[in-house]
Amino acid sequence: MDTNRNLTSMAKKSLIQREKKRQKLEQKYHLIRRSSKKEISKVRSLSDKWEIYGKLQSPPRNSAPTRLHRRCFSTGRPRANYRDFGLSGQILREMVHACLLPGATRSKQEVRPPSNFSFFFLYLFVFWGLILNVSVSHNQE
Repeated sequence: MDTNRNLTSMAKKSLIQREKKRQKLEQKYHLIRRSSKKEISKVRSLSDKWEIYGKLQSPPRNSAPTRLHRRCFSTGRPRANYRDFGLSGQILREMVHACLLPGATRSKQEVRPPSNFSFFFLYLFVFWGLILNVSVSHNQE
C-alpha cells in the first residue's frame, strides 16, 4: 500500500456548477416560497390552502432549499464538511498533520476543531493557498 499518495481530490466540475445553479435558483425563488408559506399560515379554508400549495409546487424543484448541499471550499467535496470552516474533514486533517492549524489536536478518528484564534490562521492559509494556485495557473498559461 502506497502511504505517500495524495488523498486530496477535486469534485467533478459539472457537479460543482450544478450546485451553483441550484443556489442561484434558490435565491431567485426564495421570496416566492416565503410569501406562499405565509399565506398558507394565514388562510383558514382547506380549499384555499390547496390552491396555495399548488402555487408553491410551481417553481422548479431545484429551487427548493432542501436540495442544496454544503461543499468543501477548496475541493468541492460534498461530504464530511465542517460548517465552521467550510472545508471537508479530509482537508482539515491534512492541514492539522502539516501543522498549519495551531491549537488543533490530532486524533485517529477525527480532527478536533482548534480554538477561535486559529480560525484566523485557517482562513489565512486557505486564501493564501488559493492566491498561490491562481498565480501559478496564470503563469502556466
